Amino acid sequence: MKLATVGTSTITEHFIQSLKQEGSFTLDTIYSRDPHKAQVLAEKYGVPNTCSDWMTLLANPAIDVLYIATPNATHYGLARDAVLAKKHVILEKPYVSNLKEFESLHALATKNHVYVFDAIIPMHLPNYAILKSVLPRIGALRIINLAMVQRSSRLNSLYAGEEPAIFSLKQSGGALMDLGVYPISVLVGLFGAPQSVKYTCSTYTNGIDLNGAITLTYPTFIANATIAKDSTGLNFTVFGGDSGYLHLDKAPSQLMSVTLNQGGVLTELGEHQEGLSMVYEIKDFFGVLHGDRPERYTEWMALTRTVMAVMDECRHQVGLTFPADQEVLP
Repeated sequence: MKLATVGTSTITEHFIQSLKQEGSFTLDTIYSRDPHKAQVLAEKYGVPNTCSDWMTLLANPAIDVLYIATPNATHYGLARDAVLAKKHVILEKPYVSNLKEFESLHALATKNHVYVFDAIIPMHLPNYAILKSVLPRIGALRIINLAMVQRSSRLNSLYAGEEPAIFSLKQSGGALMDLGVYPISVLVGLFGAPQSVKYTCSTYTNGIDLNGAITLTYPTFIANATIAKDSTGLNFTVFGGDSGYLHLDKAPSQLMSVTLNQGGVLTELGEHQEGLSMVYEIKDFFGVLHGDRPERYTEWMALTRTVMAVMDECRHQVGLTFPADQEVLP
C-alpha cells in the first residue's frame, strides 16, 4: 500500500523513520503547502514524489493512506477530506479537538468504509500487553502515579511573544492535548472510563495550559498524572499495590521497562523494544488494513472515544475552550 505524509514537523520525520524500518507501507509522497519543505524532506528520506496541492493529493489514485501530522485544530477537516476521497488515514495524536469531532469523523469513516487510525503509541507497544498481564502480581491496586514532563522546544518562542501552534487555543494546543493524552490513554486502555476526573493547570497569558495535574478516580484506586511543557523533570509510571509495585521507566508514551518490586526484590518483566517506537503501531495498522484481526480497530476507536470524553471534561473544568468547540460540523 502506498502512503503519503501530510506535514513536515519532527513527528513526521519520526514516523518516516519508523515506516522505513518497519517496511510494510511504501512511502510514495511528501505533502506540504510549502513545496520547498516537501522537497527537502523527500530528498532527505529518498521519497520519490512531492505535492503541494491538497486536492491533487486527494485525487491521486496511487495513494491508499494518508498520515496526517499537522496542528491539532486541522486534524478533523483534513481527515474528513481524506475520508470523502476514500483514503485511509493515520491521524497523529490528539486524534481531533473534541468528542464532537470524533463522533462525526468516526461515523463518516464507517459510512465510507475506510479506517481512520489513532496514532497513539502506548497501546501498541509490547510492554503495554505485558503490563496488562502482570498487574495482578502487585495485589490490590491502590495508587498510580504518572509523569509526562517535556520542556517544549517552542517555549522560548511563546515567551518572546509568538504563538506557536502547540501553545495556541486557536490550534487546539496545550499541555493536556499534547502530553496528557498519553497517561489518559494508558489508564483508560487498562481500566476503562473513570468514575470521575479532575484537572488543575497553570495557564499562560494567552490562556493556554503549560502544565497540569490530572486525577482519574476509579472504584478502588486513584491515578494521578503530572504533565508539563514548561519544565524538565523525571518521567515515570508507578502502579502501587498492597503487595508490591510496578515501575515503568521513561515517559508513559514509551513504557521502556516493566519492573516488579516485591519486598525489595526487583524483577524485570518487560522486553526490549525498538527505539523507533512507532514501528509497532504501523505494523498493527497495516495488519488491520489487510484483514489481520480487524476487530482491533473497534477496540481502538472505543478507547479513543473515551479519551476524548475525558479530555473534554478536563478542559471544561478549567475553562480551556477552543474555536473548534463552537463550530457546527457538516
